[in-house]
Amino acid sequence: MVGLAAVGLLLVAPAAPVPAHPPVPATKADRYKAVEFARIVYQVADPIALRYAKPVEMKELFGAATRGLYEECGLPVPDHVLKALHDAVRATDLIDTLADVRMRLANQPALRGPRALCAAINGFRHATEPGCQLVSPRASTFASVDMDFGVGIELEGVSGTRWMLYQVEYRTAQGYYAPIGWLEPVPQPDAVRAPIGVPWRITRVIPESPAQKAGLKPGDVITHFNGTEVTGENVNKLFAMFAFPPQLIDPQTGFPIAPDRTLTIQRGAGKPFTPNIKGAAYTPASAFGVVRTAGDKWDCLLDRDYKIGYIRIGAVEANLDAKVGALLADLDQTGCRALILDLRWCPGGYLDPGLRIAGMFLPPDAMLAQQKVRNPQLSATPPEVRNTFTDIKRYTTYPMVVLIGNETMGGGELIGAALRDNDRCVLMGQRTVGRASIQNIADGRFGGLQFKLTTGESLRPNGKSRMRKPNSGPTDDWGLRPDEGLEVPVTKDKSAELRQWAELHALRPFNSTEGLDFDDPAQDPYRVKALDYLRKKIGAPGGMK
Repeated sequence: MVGLAAVGLLLVAPAAPVPAHPPVPATKADRYKAVEFARIVYQVADPIALRYAKPVEMKELFGAATRGLYEECGLPVPDHVLKALHDAVRATDLIDTLADVRMRLANQPALRGPRALCAAINGFRHATEPGCQLVSPRASTFASVDMDFGVGIELEGVSGTRWMLYQVEYRTAQGYYAPIGWLEPVPQPDAVRAPIGVPWRITRVIPESPAQKAGLKPGDVITHFNGTEVTGENVNKLFAMFAFPPQLIDPQTGFPIAPDRTLTIQRGAGKPFTPNIKGAAYTPASAFGVVRTAGDKWDCLLDRDYKIGYIRIGAVEANLDAKVGALLADLDQTGCRALILDLRWCPGGYLDPGLRIAGMFLPPDAMLAQQKVRNPQLSATPPEVRNTFTDIKRYTTYPMVVLIGNETMGGGELIGAALRDNDRCVLMGQRTVGRASIQNIADGRFGGLQFKLTTGESLRPNGKSRMRKPNSGPTDDWGLRPDEGLEVPVTKDKSAELRQWAELHALRPFNSTEGLDFDDPAQDPYRVKALDYLRKKIGAPGGMK
């Protein structure tokens, strides 16, 4: 257990350089609401103290929550608050102290509405790790999408804490949620400030979405929504209509109907165009090949002479294993002799499909990963994960190169580690991020929010750590390293350019004749090196088919 001295150090550590907010006239802060606020913080902290990957005391968590509140206001934690937390003995002492803090900060605009609870609970990161945080329920079951507006786009500014707070505040203003922990009156819906101003710039278009099929691209600007120009005067109202459209129900099926959206798009200096985007259910594409065929499928043969295949994996979405299995089966029909599996921009995602993808290349009962949790009796997490899948086709013979980079993390690292530790591939590229937390979702206790709680760590099959910790050095075990001699030295700018090329390549429709930079593997140092390695490995060309 961590002693009381650690609490003092935790609280007096330098606050983040957040500018102080000017004071506003104090509201009539209700002591009852302040206690209600503190109790919510306690309810969220309780399972963290029980299940977090390392032992952590409630006193540490309350100290971290207090620091989070003062940091949000750009203020240091006063000495008398430090002493009160240090002297707390019972749960009621901690609750009373935090309620007192909330009352003292009642006139801080940075803590108005749901912001105080958000700041306090996210402050737990000071006693745990940055990955333990509040998250808003996803608009879908997609692992890689927070908010796609039902059409498959992400907008600049509509992400993270800003988007989360907007959802809570707007839905509370509509009456969906009770204003738990608020000290101020609830605003009218039209008065809730949108998380985005003007212009509405598209930062991401999701492959296979209605937006992708309508031809939208990252960097496009939405100037009109359903015929109305987006301006500074109407942005709050229009954004709410765009983010939360009226729910339409199909009278025959009883299922929701995704509404159509008419957007006017400005692309660079070109002429504006107005696609009508049909609302429809879709599944994001996360497995990509070399070129789309006429049937809107991927041809994955990168070198037709040597019969070297290429599959790039993005976020590990649900059922991604089935899609990867279909691509592998198609490659098998061509007589594929070697494979490049590209994990450079794989951010992870769902665990089961990632394990199944690794299992496709390994023999039965091969070790896929080891897992370590603090309280096994509170978790269904097994200590070992083996290749026990019986409903997958296996490809265990041809040589493989797995491409990794400084954006490969989580599930991407899991797949790469499973293949490398079983001597199924070589790793080529750059060292990976080193993210291997086992996380569970807990109730955030307000505004429909959830809390991501780290309960353990995923290890490599050989038992080594993949997790990069705050004190990890260059020689410590974390992430994945490329094999000796298979490093690909590229700059950060080049890595960013390659990723942009790959994203545009994934968005190009099958019937497009547009040539793209990612079409040419000679412009990609990773694929150049991988092709050279595999050509030498398999010998003479396999001939055309």
